[in-house]
Amino acid sequence: MVLDTFMYLDYSEAREGASLDEIVSSLRNHPDYGGGGIHYGEYRILQEAVKNEEVGNLRIGCQSFHMGYDSGTAACIFQSPDKKSIYVVYRGTGDGEWLDNGIGMTSAVTIQQKKALSYFEEAMEALELGSGCRVIVTGHSKGGNKAQFVTMETKYDNLIDACYSVDGQGFSEEAIAEWKERYGKKEYRKRVQKLNGIHGENDYVSVLGNSIIPKEQIRYVKTPVEKTDFAGYHDIKYMFAALEYDEKTGREQIVFRGRKNSDVGQIGVLGLYAAALSRGVMELGPNDRDGCAAVIMQMMEAVRGQKIGINGERLQMSDLEDFAFHGVPVIAESLFVETEGQKLLEAAILKESFTSRLSGKVALQVNAQILLNQSKKLRDILGHIETLIHEIRETANKLPSYMKGYTSLYHRIKLSANEMERLERRLEKICIFQENAAGSYQKWNYNNTGFK
Repeated sequence: MVLDTFMYLDYSEAREGASLDEIVSSLRNHPDYGGGGIHYGEYRILQEAVKNEEVGNLRIGCQSFHMGYDSGTAACIFQSPDKKSIYVVYRGTGDGEWLDNGIGMTSAVTIQQKKALSYFEEAMEALELGSGCRVIVTGHSKGGNKAQFVTMETKYDNLIDACYSVDGQGFSEEAIAEWKERYGKKEYRKRVQKLNGIHGENDYVSVLGNSIIPKEQIRYVKTPVEKTDFAGYHDIKYMFAALEYDEKTGREQIVFRGRKNSDVGQIGVLGLYAAALSRGVMELGPNDRDGCAAVIMQMMEAVRGQKIGINGERLQMSDLEDFAFHGVPVIAESLFVETEGQKLLEAAILKESFTSRLSGKVALQVNAQILLNQSKKLRDILGHIETLIHEIRETANKLPSYMKGYTSLYHRIKLSANEMERLERRLEKICIFQENAAGSYQKWNYNNTGFK
């Protein structure tokens, strides 16, 4: 986990073979690191961690940018002085990689996963490892997903002792089915048993997709994060954070240490909700799921100012339609209907933490009548569509028999009616959702405030 944290320094000037202690010492006065800049938190963790000689003496090598890989495939290895322990470390999502994350929720393999595998096997060949070596593959976030992928895919699986995925997301059904078919039950289980998960208690990325890490090999780590700092729940440095009392200000402040926080017994409220939302998305059909994932990941990419993915991936209009018709209802249902969503809402209203229970009454002020009016207008449109479908089919049936058997006109007319029926079913689902939502809002307001 310390090495995973190092990857977020985005430091590309380390000399091959330099020890981690030497690298950290050289950054003591750098404005971005020891000087208190944007990576000061990560630097403080490393500064404390390298005091342990076993950590500080690890030597860097096979840095991916020296080997011709793109900025998304940020990876390196660290070796113990005796070269018996080798750590292969992947950085989390790089610029342009969010759309690749979305593809990983619907496809058996992504371009960036392939590049991670290529890097690993090239590094193993360059090192020429002898017998008795212990290889650990690790990474945070997308780096954790890559570490898992490499463990499942590599031809050098006999070299891997274990994989540690820190907040790394899971895979698509297609990927898992392909591995099971290719390896068979015994070999698939053998590879999966090397996987270990270390997740923040309220991390919301590790629950995406389908996890293949055995449940008994997943640990949840305490992460003291201010509630308003949403990004912090997925930030690895908060797994090393502690609250300490500052006598000058009279308040508690977050400090970063060189050792991991203690484990907690179970996943937190935010993590549970994210898992419920992920399940809803993964239950969609492949095409609908693909569109929803693409929109969500494009939103994440847009935060970084990127309009296209690292490999030229672009958002399509059909993706927006999938998100509007399928993604939004899934999000709303997971938040207002599922138990995990209701608990998250209760916790979000409080100021203390995501684990406290709601005290007192809450009034959710929503104009349910607007939702019902919109549903009524949609149902009027549905009536017109149903009439139109009937008229189209009547027209098709009235065609002369010789035109039905030997031209495509008849089939095209019937096909247009079928397309309109599909649209009708979608609109019907929207109507039902809005009516149910309106009913839920009315019930919430009445039960919790005593007035309508």
